[in-house]
Amino acid sequence: MSPHSPRMGNAFTRWVGSFGLRLIGWKLKGRMPDAPKFVIIGVPHTSNWDAIAASLAMLASGFKYTFLIKKEWFFWPMGPMFRAIGGYPVDRSKGSNAVRQLTRIFKDNDRICIGFPPEGTRSRVDRYKTGFLRVAYAANVPVFICAFDGPNKHVVLDREFPLTGDIDVDAKAIKDYVDATWVGINPENQFPPTTSNLSDV
Repeated sequence: MSPHSPRMGNAFTRWVGSFGLRLIGWKLKGRMPDAPKFVIIGVPHTSNWDAIAASLAMLASGFKYTFLIKKEWFFWPMGPMFRAIGGYPVDRSKGSNAVRQLTRIFKDNDRICIGFPPEGTRSRVDRYKTGFLRVAYAANVPVFICAFDGPNKHVVLDREFPLTGDIDVDAKAIKDYVDATWVGINPENQFPPTTSNLSDV
């Protein structure tokens, strides 16, 4: 954890997170960036276990990250529960502007990290969605990679990715880096059947 990292929880919640990680056989590696505000992406997203492992890892470390949920889910008793664990209600109705909503969150908080799964699905995709980059550029915050190392069962706090100013170039560069460096829990949801990375799993 960086001294600037957003934090939450206490000794008990950190114990719960650590126990949960041991229970599913995963470990947390790496270090958060030395930044009070940033976008974090969880990649490669190939399984529901990604979210479970990431949530337990963040709980174990005491790190607080904000994740996005449709505002329609914020009804009693789900709303208070989602807010307590970092959920933020996003208005996706016609005419709303999600990037503007999220930029406002960054502006209104001294320490804030918002998480995105750039694939938007557990299935294989040829390119990442660019919403996380549009938010990062609008809020003038860095993008940090949290990688799921499936074969070794590690949640890896990997690196801050350098941005060029071109969203399409950055989205491709990040995906190329992730696919060349990390293999997810279900490689078939990450690589085409003919990709040589599968032989390394």
